[in-house]
Amino acid sequence: MGGLYSDDEKRKVTPMAWVLHCGDCLDASGGLASLEDNGVDVVITDPPYSEHVHRGFGAERRNDGDRSRPALSFAHMTPELSGKLAVELCRITRRWIVIFCDELAFGMWVSALTRAGGQYVRGGVWTKTNAMPQLSGDRPSNGMELLVISHAPRAKGRMHWNGGGRPAAYRGPAQEHSVPRIHPTQKPLWLMNRLIAEFTDPGETICDPFAGSATTMVAAVLRGRSAVGWELDPAMATCASTRLAGTSEQLPMFDGRSEEAP
Repeated sequence: MGGLYSDDEKRKVTPMAWVLHCGDCLDASGGLASLEDNGVDVVITDPPYSEHVHRGFGAERRNDGDRSRPALSFAHMTPELSGKLAVELCRITRRWIVIFCDELAFGMWVSALTRAGGQYVRGGVWTKTNAMPQLSGDRPSNGMELLVISHAPRAKGRMHWNGGGRPAAYRGPAQEHSVPRIHPTQKPLWLMNRLIAEFTDPGETICDPFAGSATTMVAAVLRGRSAVGWELDPAMATCASTRLAGTSEQLPMFDGRSEEAP
C-alpha cells in the first residue's frame, strides 16, 4: 500500500507501506517536523550537491560546442540548509544516516551532523563503471561520488549493519538498461538496493527527504521495508508515485549484487 500526499496531509507509515509527500521536507507542518522523535529507523538520501557541481551541471560543452545536458532545476546545498536538515535527521532517526554528496560537500555534512549530535562513522565511495565522459576533453571526468555515513545520537549498544567487515565501497554502472531514467541525478537501483540491504533490516522504516525518482523508496519496498519520502517538484513526485505503485509488478527482486564487471 502507499500513496502520494501533499504537505498539509499527515500519514503514518505502516509496515511494508510507502508514503511519498509532495512538498518541502523542511516545511514546518508537513515536512520532517511532522515525524516523531526516532520515528524512522534509517535515512538514506541523495540531496542536492555543492554549488560547484550545480554550476557545472549542464554547462559542459562538447567538442562541437553544443550543450551536453540541461542545467539542474533545483538549488544547490548550502551550510545553512545542511545544518537545518542535520538537526531534523538526527532527531527523527533511530540508527543510520547515509547521505550522498560530492567531495566539496563532504566536510559540510560531517560538521552539520556532528553539531546536531550525530556520530560520524565513516566515508563511503561509489565508483562508476560507465561514468559520463568529459565531453570537452580538456580535463578528467568525474567517476565517483561520496557517502557520509553517520549514526543517530541516541543509539544504545553496538552499531549494527549487514555488511560485516567490508568497506563501504561500491563499484558499478551509473545507468541501468532495465530501469528507465526519469530524473537528471537518478541513482541506479542496484546501488540503492545494496545500501538498503546493508544498512537496514526487514520491517524497518526508511526515510528519503529528497526522493527524486524514488529509487531509494523502491529498493526499500522491494526488500520488505517501509518508506517515507518528500519530493518538491510536483511533476517528479507524480512520476515517482507511479513508479512506486507499480514496483511489485514491474521491477524484479534484486539480490544485492551490483552489475559491476567481474
